[in-house]
Amino acid sequence: MKRIWFIIIIICTYAYEVRSQTDDALFSQYFMALNYYNPAYAGKSGELNAMALYRMQWLGVKNAPKSICVAADMPWKYGKIQQGLGLVVMSESIGLDQNLHVGAQYAYRRKLGKGTLSIGLQAGVINKAFRGDSIYIPAGSEAVVPDDEAITKSGLDAMGIDMSAGVMYYGDRYFVGIGSAHLLAPTLNLDENMERKIERSYNLTAGYNMQLKNTLFELQPSVLVLTNLQMVSADVTARAVYNKMYNGGLGLRISDSGKLNSATLYIGALIKGFRVGYAFEFPTSAMNAASAGSHELAVTYHLKLDKKKGLKNKHKSIRIL
Repeated sequence: MKRIWFIIIIICTYAYEVRSQTDDALFSQYFMALNYYNPAYAGKSGELNAMALYRMQWLGVKNAPKSICVAADMPWKYGKIQQGLGLVVMSESIGLDQNLHVGAQYAYRRKLGKGTLSIGLQAGVINKAFRGDSIYIPAGSEAVVPDDEAITKSGLDAMGIDMSAGVMYYGDRYFVGIGSAHLLAPTLNLDENMERKIERSYNLTAGYNMQLKNTLFELQPSVLVLTNLQMVSADVTARAVYNKMYNGGLGLRISDSGKLNSATLYIGALIKGFRVGYAFEFPTSAMNAASAGSHELAVTYHLKLDKKKGLKNKHKSIRIL
């Protein structure tokens, strides 16, 4: 038992290095949080968008990763220049590590051929924290886990500047984007014995809306590829949409070795202006021996900003209602 606790402590201490060769969360419903991966998507829809996404990974595993992403974006027109603004906040806990990303986004868009080209930039901060004061060593384990000064017993944190950039090209029924996160690749020094290296990462996102013969149905395939040039993860998704209100589909996550890591089931609906999506991700790797799967819930809200020409807001006095 003492050896088991020692192994758990080491895993929690270095879980971040093992977990992610990249520093980006892998959301099953990435298609609802595209501007988290690429700032060029800010303002793409022409509406004011707000999104909240919560992910519980590896249910049943103690101290398993939990992630919360909140984002908003909107179009902004200055003269004839089409632009977009956005804000992304992502918080997650992984064992004894806690991560916080906050970024403000700007995108410049212009017509190119039959579609639109968008170039985006994100600037913000990234904070890493280690909860050393939460390390639990059972009584009587001193012989196995010595009192090493290099193993911190207090809470530590460090903050650094973070930047991302991306480009995206889209039309009425398709989109494709390439982004790069953590361009500065900072090293955050929590103390003299512990540091966190933020690896630069790259991603590809793409999707297509395919109108079927039955006009009530659409097929929406999409893909997310994430890499830091050392490892690769690819999510391939196919969703069917009925009457623009209900959707469901399947997704696969594939590793750089070509092995299937997980399979995902998606369901969603449009309810009184809110689009709600749920994803259940089942691990097909050795992780399925310890966990029944991961759960993800996403909620988005869209508000139209454009007003039809010739229409004005009309107000009536309550005295003549």
